[in-house]
Amino acid sequence: MGKGTIKVKKKCCHSQPPCKSCPIVALRKLLKDQKAEEVKKKQKKALKAGKKKDAK
Repeated sequence: MGKGTIKVKKKCCHSQPPCKSCPIVALRKLLKDQKAEEVKKKQKKALKAGKKKDAK
């Protein structure tokens, strides 16, 4: 599977603009949310690491 490729088993209706119930749209939204959460965690971790260095 290629980088950034999303495979779904259920068919999409290909409406324009994409409906919210299509599986590809739902998966895309899920992936965006996961990425955003990862970024938040990394920023929080970096902030904690920075505070520990300042405390020494």
